[in-house]
Amino acid sequence: MYTLITVDDEKLVKRSMAALIEEGDCGFTLVGEAKNGEEGLTLACNVQPDLIITDIRMPKLDGLAFIERALHEVPNCSFIVISGYDEFSYAQRALRYGVSDFLLKPIHPEQFLEALQKVKNRLDEQQEHSSNRDLKLSLIQHYGDVFVEELWLLNEDSCYQKVNEFHQQLGEDIASTHLQYYDDLLRYTIERLNKRGTELSQYSFRDEIRKEGSLAEALKEVFKNILHHLKVKRNVGRRTHILEAVEYIQTHFHHEDISLQSVADRVQMSPAYFSMEFKKEMGITFKQYVTQKRMNRARQLLEDPTYKTYEVAFAIGYGDYPHFTKTFKKCMGLTPTEYRKRLGAH
Repeated sequence: MYTLITVDDEKLVKRSMAALIEEGDCGFTLVGEAKNGEEGLTLACNVQPDLIITDIRMPKLDGLAFIERALHEVPNCSFIVISGYDEFSYAQRALRYGVSDFLLKPIHPEQFLEALQKVKNRLDEQQEHSSNRDLKLSLIQHYGDVFVEELWLLNEDSCYQKVNEFHQQLGEDIASTHLQYYDDLLRYTIERLNKRGTELSQYSFRDEIRKEGSLAEALKEVFKNILHHLKVKRNVGRRTHILEAVEYIQTHFHHEDISLQSVADRVQMSPAYFSMEFKKEMGITFKQYVTQKRMNRARQLLEDPTYKTYEVAFAIGYGDYPHFTKTFKKCMGLTPTEYRKRLGAH
């Protein structure tokens, strides 16, 4: 249900309009009345109506001046003008302000309700268009974020599967509006990838459409090119980043707070991608590598009888001694105490 207010200095006219609005099942609710333009302006500011029905000639502030000022306060509001004067100049000026209709007094019920229906139809269309736009913008943002992650992780099959999902959401209609949504999705995705340092240039989606003929296939082709770019770029830079990470781990493995996240952040990679590339380069996982470094250092320290076993744990980054003991036994087959006894260093 939409809202409206009436602005008129004639009580009888306002009463007549109120009755028609209530009885006419016109899709509007009357939420306020004013007797002049100044009161109408205050009321409009307070209730923010969808429609204002106003007289032309009123005391203090005439109808056209009122409309001009009201448009600044309620910019999306519609207006219907009523007048006791059949003056073409008024109608012309009213239409310049975007007024929906110009009615003459005395008000004829059929004309009045017809004017309300026209406004309602337009508001319905605007609401539907706005809802569709919001839905599709939401889809663009959602799938754009998904594509950023899938492309970043080089998940080609998953990326193409998501293209099919997005395609089903929007449909195959190759209309200008749909093309614009695909353009917007691609622009959104590339902008966010570039924030991660990919240095991608903008692709022409419309050129791909001309080659592929299908929205989904065109988008897949663009993503295929992006994936190729990322693979080439990473093959060059991957080893440098992983070696930098290894050097950092070698000098910081004894810090209790060292983590996959912290090291990935240091080399400016996402944790998931860093984890995958680290194992690819080193042959073991990040956690296994850190544990390996810690256990090697633990063995060295256990050879020194001046260190108590719990001090060894703290020295290599374990704040929890039982966890250190459990990890050491898993790696070495002996507890730290058993290992030390085996060495004869107790």
